[in-house]
Amino acid sequence: ARGGRGRRRPGRDIENEIELALEDAYQGATRRLLLRHNGQVKHVDVRIPAGVTDGSRVRVSGEGEQGLGGDKSGDLYLRVRLTPHAHFERKGRDLYVKAPVPLMTAVLGGEAQVPTLSGKPARLRIPPLTQNGQLFRLKGYGMPSVGNGEDTGDLYARVDVQLPTSLSDKEREHFEALRRLGGDDSKTHSAA
Repeated sequence: ARGGRGRRRPGRDIENEIELALEDAYQGATRRLLLRHNGQVKHVDVRIPAGVTDGSRVRVSGEGEQGLGGDKSGDLYLRVRLTPHAHFERKGRDLYVKAPVPLMTAVLGGEAQVPTLSGKPARLRIPPLTQNGQLFRLKGYGMPSVGNGEDTGDLYARVDVQLPTSLSDKEREHFEALRRLGGDDSKTHSAA
């Protein structure tokens, strides 16, 4: 006889994948998981910290394989997979987004609204004669760093000049006057 004691063995760790939207990675999220252990089913709420990156692993202590003979259970690791976003691109802790800017604002200067992942747009000062595709940095509007809320990336807004899709008669007159003032291409590029 072996004293009647069963073999003890700690449970193994388990790794699963979890899909996360970029907004959830920005703000942090709580996910309810359905776990099965030896035929038992239970719900576990898992907190995903703000700032996780694609491929990050979130550890859920004691929710892996159950140990044998009363030994400790393993851990569950959730590997984060970020789903692509329709408007924002992430590079490290920095974010990139298109900022629609009306034509007159790009020419004369003014203010534009820049989308952010918080859902509240940021105000961007547009200098006169801003070019289409020009990049502006909004400091501190990027992704947070896990465990360090002060170490935040930046948001880069790429100007997307919006041309008018229709003109009133008065607006057309003004554009015609501008064209007369500026001259045509043949004059601009003629040889001396």
